[in-house]
Parts: sequence; C-alpha cells; structure tokens
Amino acid sequence: MPFKTLPSDLRSQVNAVVKAYSPSEKVFLHLVDYYETELVARSAPDNKKRKFDNSGSVADVSALPESLEGLQIILQLPDLSVQSPFRKKVNMVIGAYTDKEPLLAFTKSIKTRPEFILDDLSDGNVEFATILQVPDKKPLRMLLIAYKKNLGHLYKDGTLLVQFNNDILTEQFGPVLQNMNLTEFLLRQFAVFKLLIVDGTTEDVFFVHTYIGNKEGHLYFLPDHMIFGFKKPILVFKTSDIISVTYTSITRNTFNVSLDVRTGEEGEEAGEKIEFSLVEQGEFEKIDQYVKSKKFEDRSMAEELKAQRQLKSKNDKAGALSEAAKLVPGGEKIMGDVDDDDDEEFDANYESDGDGLDGDDEDDEDDKDDKDDKGGNNGHNDDDDDDDDDDIDDNDNDIADYTDINLEQELKDLQDDLDDDDYLKMADYGMPN
Repeated sequence: MPFKTLPSDLRSQVNAVVKAYSPSEKVFLHLVDYYETELVARSAPDNKKRKFDNSGSVADVSALPESLEGLQIILQLPDLSVQSPFRKKVNMVIGAYTDKEPLLAFTKSIKTRPEFILDDLSDGNVEFATILQVPDKKPLRMLLIAYKKNLGHLYKDGTLLVQFNNDILTEQFGPVLQNMNLTEFLLRQFAVFKLLIVDGTTEDVFFVHTYIGNKEGHLYFLPDHMIFGFKKPILVFKTSDIISVTYTSITRNTFNVSLDVRTGEEGEEAGEKIEFSLVEQGEFEKIDQYVKSKKFEDRSMAEELKAQRQLKSKNDKAGALSEAAKLVPGGEKIMGDVDDDDDEEFDANYESDGDGLDGDDEDDEDDKDDKDDKGGNNGHNDDDDDDDDDDIDDNDNDIADYTDINLEQELKDLQDDLDDDDYLKMADYGMPN
C-alpha cells in the first residue's frame, strides 16, 4: 500500500492527517507517485548509482555476481519484459549455486552481470506471488512477486512485475509441458523451491477497470488478495486486512468502492481508506458476491440510515410539538403559520369536494324525511330525554378529566424535547413547564 512502506511514526502522522482531512490522501498519493517516478529517474539514470531501498539500506551493486556462470540452471525463460522495479527486456533464470539456496535472476546473458536477483525465495521474504491475465491483451500474462528485499538492495520498490506472452512460450515449451498449460507448469517449477504462486488466471478470478484519484488501473479479486495495478505504486492487500467495504457515488453507469484496510498490527482496527472510482455498473454483482463471500462488513447503508434517523427524529419532534400545542387554548399560535397552511389546504380540499354536487338539496331531503319519521311519534317520553342528557353530562366530565390527564402526561413527556424558544412561546399562553 502507498503508506505501508513509510516508517511507523511517519505513517501514523500521515494517517492522522488523512483521517482529519480526507482530501489530503490524494495529495499524499500524488507526492508518492511523483517521488517514485520523476525524482528517482532524475537522480538515478543508471543502476550503478548509489540508491536506497525501502529499509534505508545503501544499494551495493558489488553484491551482484559478475556473471551467472557456474549457476546450475533449472529453468530459463527468454526475452521477458520486466515492468517493475525496472523496465527492460531480459531473461528470467531460476537456478542455484552449489550448496546454496535457489535464486531468481534477471539478466541479458549468463555471461554478464545480472540486473536483479532475488536470492531469498522463502515466505519470510516473498510475501505473495501470482500470475495474472493482462486486461485487453489475451495472450499476455503478468508474474507478480511482492518481496521485502533484493540482493544488494538495488531497488526500493517491493513488487516485481514480469510480463510474458503465454502463446509464444507455450509453443517454445510444448514438448516439456506434457499436456499442462504454461501457467500450471510454472507453478510446479516454483513450488519445487517452496515458492507458492497463486493461479490468477482461473475463472473465479476477475478484474475491473477503475481509478484511484487520477491514476487508471485494474482491481483484481483473488481468493485471498486484492491487487491494484499496474502503475506504481502497485497495491496488494490481504483480504484478511480488509475491515469493511462501502459503495458510494452510485449513478446509472458507475459507482465507487471504498476499502477500509488495516494498516497496523493484527487485531488493530486502525485503517486506511482507499477509494476506487468509476467502476462500471455491470461489475457490481460480481463485486458484491465477492464481498459477501469474504464476509466483509458492508457499511454502504450506515451513513444513509444515520441521516434518515436524524431526519426522522427532527420530524417526530416537530409533530409532537404540534399535537401538544393544539391541546392548549390558543396554543395553535405556537406553531406559527404551519397550522394556517394546513387549514388553507383543508379548506381548499373541502371546497373542491363540494364542486358540482347538489349537497344542500340532498341535505334538505334528508331533513324532510327525518321530520316525517318523527312526526307521528306523539307518545315520545320527555323523562327518557332528561336521563339521556344526564348521561351525556357525566360522560363530558369524564372526557374532560381524561383530557387533563393526557395533556399533563403529554407535556411531561415532551418537556425534555423542548428548547428555550418553545418555552418562551408557551409562557405567552399559560402553558405549564
């Protein structure tokens, strides 16, 4: 990752700045990219310059042998295009000196000084290795090896990228392959030296076109790793270090994917947010299935739901205040013009509902029918009416008491939700606080 190679104290400072002001991350990335390309190119026109690798060790070209003569060659692949940490067309050689561990070398010729050597192929030095398909170039493959140090500390970049033509090498090694494809053959050859390479050419591995800031590239989804390449700095993360995934900036055609990647020690939750932008919508289902299969935490809805809850809380408070105000004589003025607007809307609807209807005539007919029904009932008992009136009066008292209780409880429940302006308004109408 772009900041992972920094010293721990400096990395912490950079992460603190990014956390406080997220747009600064792009500035840091551009600074790293500028240093990786422009400054290094100007200060080191050839490999014999003294340089520093990631660990701060001084480059020592004399650590490389004058030639590879005497090396017991196990496998040699000719004319491969190295993309990183240097750019040159060379031969890749796997071999070992007598009583020495196997090594991986890149050289123009066995008789000349090699350009680059990985003399430690153990998992203590090689963190990850894979062979990937190259986008839009079907015959091409990319060998990627993430390492910590190379012999002589000649190069500061921790990723080796080697591009080769699968079809041409398959034709050259045809008799040796024995019905294996070239990738499978290479995986077996490296496995002899306990260098395990992940096959990134299988159907379950996929990649999408995307950007980090203004840097264009492809994001690869492997069983236990994700890779962004192939321009410097190349990013390689373990899926076990991914804390969460967030989908943002979703449009009809594209969306963004943000990864929160753990940068500290195992178990620490401090993370670095990396956003991949302008991913095509057609890739969403594959990415989402990958996210679910790895059981990453999906925080896409977290901010949206938080905003909805805040909005709902505000609406609930406004609605409760409105209801409380209506229970106080004259209290509707507390809510200002809101109720007036509601009344006007109601009046408009009422008038609209009456348009084109003979409502008055129908009411007159109903009244006439009621009179006809009651006219013949001369034996109506007035005492019964008095009893009914008494019952109504009693019920009115009950309703009043119940309203008082509800009002008191309602005001008590809402007391904590009212601000100073609300209390000032209530004071004008004798509303208790």
